[in-house]
Amino acid sequence: MPRKMKQICESQEIIRMNVHQTHQKALKAILFDMDNTLFDFVAVKLIACREILSYLGGEDRDFKADPGELFSYFLRGAYGFEDYENIRDYMQERNLFTDQGYRDCCEIYEREKLENLELYPEVRDTLEELKKLGFRLVIITDADRPHARARLAKVDLLDCFDLLVSADMTGTKKPDPAHFLFALDALGIKPEESLVVGDSIKRDMAPARRLGLKTAYASYGDWRQAEETERCFDFQLNVFQDLMKCIYIFNRSQVKTDPPGKNGLNRH
Repeated sequence: MPRKMKQICESQEIIRMNVHQTHQKALKAILFDMDNTLFDFVAVKLIACREILSYLGGEDRDFKADPGELFSYFLRGAYGFEDYENIRDYMQERNLFTDQGYRDCCEIYEREKLENLELYPEVRDTLEELKKLGFRLVIITDADRPHARARLAKVDLLDCFDLLVSADMTGTKKPDPAHFLFALDALGIKPEESLVVGDSIKRDMAPARRLGLKTAYASYGDWRQAEETERCFDFQLNVFQDLMKCIYIFNRSQVKTDPPGKNGLNRH
């Protein structure tokens, strides 16, 4: 094993040992956003859009379209981020709409999103480590419950979580605080005993911090253009496994004394 790789592995093992030794229930639960925090959901949506356009093009070699253009329909806010009406609008505005074609495109969209999901590196191992430490693990997502369960089942994580809070359960979406409050109430814990991990400053970090929850920004999954908002989070995770270092620092009460960027973890 190369020396540098050996040093990295040894450093990660030291972090894990220290977390075990210092775990005193300073944190009791970790609330995870799902899409683009556990896996790259934008990537699979783009794959799904590409396959829809391939279907719509059929045998027409002159049919050229950018998957990003169809994807942009999901970003307009006219409907939900996952609503099929976005596909309908795209087809109708290009005179491509038929009832059967629309149904086929919706099926393609769902199939390709699910089939191409892959976890970010070290997600499963890190979650298993956290469960061994006794943390309650929660999903807080704007997806509806059936879709969330299907995605978690696809990446074999459905049994990793103690609670799933979805948009159809709270009747709202983040940054509304309902998801976070629902989780705290269900677990019977205080805000300061919880850590929120998510890829959106506006939708995950800001509302969680206003409620008094600790926050870890999953910058590796943030696909948005720079959001014009305060950098309101406690830690920045450059890779998912940075979460172990984050928890170690929290439990050691070193948030104010550790220098920024120590052990590759940025503190804010």
